Amino acid sequence: MGIGRARAVLTADEIFDLVREDLRGVEIAIGVESAASVPAVTTPISKYLERDGEKRLRAALLLLCSRFAGGGNSRMAIQLGAVVEMIHAATLVHDEMIDGAQTRCAWPSDDIHFANRTCVLAGDWLYIRAFRVALQERVLDVVLGAAQTMVAAELIQLDRIGRIGIAESDCLDLADRKTACLFSICGKLGAVAGGVDPRDGEKLAEFAWNLGMAFQLIDDVLAFSRDLEDGKVTLPLVYALQPASGSERDLVESVLRDRGYAAVPFASVLALVDRYGGICRTRARAREFSDRALQILAELPDSVCRRALFTLTDLVTERDC
Repeated sequence: MGIGRARAVLTADEIFDLVREDLRGVEIAIGVESAASVPAVTTPISKYLERDGEKRLRAALLLLCSRFAGGGNSRMAIQLGAVVEMIHAATLVHDEMIDGAQTRCAWPSDDIHFANRTCVLAGDWLYIRAFRVALQERVLDVVLGAAQTMVAAELIQLDRIGRIGIAESDCLDLADRKTACLFSICGKLGAVAGGVDPRDGEKLAEFAWNLGMAFQLIDDVLAFSRDLEDGKVTLPLVYALQPASGSERDLVESVLRDRGYAAVPFASVLALVDRYGGICRTRARAREFSDRALQILAELPDSVCRRALFTLTDLVTERDC
């Protein structure tokens, strides 16, 4: 039976209805576990924890995986949902500081030195609190491994700022470290909390990893303009630069050097990427990962949660924001 016939899809609302109550529990746990007594740190923490408050994709993924075998330990799943969201928020805090955004962690750019220090401390606080909960739930080694991989991704990305000589393999390795590893942990921890059969748990982790790869590559498409302005060469541009002429590469190098589109309009870069199919090829590569994710799901026992994960995969791949 083909993948399309093996599943009955749910709507996005139906997906989140399955875990809505537990997601409320995640929000409460995040509030309790991330609370800081210093207002200067609380402000940026609140900003980044609220950024994905309506989505909580990683927590929802973990909760769906935990329910795959019938529910399991919902208290543990809720706590672990809070852990993965706090780790995700910590990376957002540090990432924005590294990227040099005009506003840093809710502080205006005219007080940038204070903002940078606040961002570092806020991100560190979130990591520490996430590790504390992971220790209580006896999964600290798994969470530490993911956090270490994600920090390494930030260091790798920082080293590549302004460099044009980036390969497809570099982009895929970064997607793995930056995003897919945490998605995979969501699948793994969800399976642990849900008491899923270990063999099915490994498949859920593999499914989630492929979903994370697809998610990051679609992110590369959607954030292409901003990333280039920040000095990052991502997969759409990598594909476009492969057949590009020397003069076309010069256009891109000018943007990387200037960190902006003052000398070279973004429309010129976009035309270059469109000419050589950079965005189409990136979306096609993302679909390869999402197709693999769907294949893995098709091997698992049918359930309402499996059908929800099918739909979640489609939503990730087809999203435009």
